[in-house]
Amino acid sequence: MKLETGKKYDLIIVSMSALGLLAISICAFSKDVRKKIRKRDNNKSVLSCGGDPLHCAHINHNRNSPDYNKTQNGRLLTVREHYLDHYNGHGKNGLSKKNNYAATKGLFYMLSIKQRKDLPNYEDLK
Repeated sequence: MKLETGKKYDLIIVSMSALGLLAISICAFSKDVRKKIRKRDNNKSVLSCGGDPLHCAHINHNRNSPDYNKTQNGRLLTVREHYLDHYNGHGKNGLSKKNNYAATKGLFYMLSIKQRKDLPNYEDLK
């Protein structure tokens, strides 16, 4: 896949992806659970101790799980780590392949072109 470049194009893609992921992340964990996850993980990624921006990411994405909206089912990850988590967990993380593909694509476009350079491409998941 050839990546389009240009500030206007990137801004549109990132804005659309950010809005979609914002809606997912706000709905995924309750506000209280997100606060508890951030506090527990000291506002740092549990994988790299990295900082900004951070996502409260599910460990198990199965919405039917009784632990879906519980602190123990979440962890803080950078956007890059969250992308790789979805990419590597495709078909194994509790999401359908279609929904995981959509989440992975959205995370991919939240990254700058420079950050995407050495990552596996979400299109490989199709």
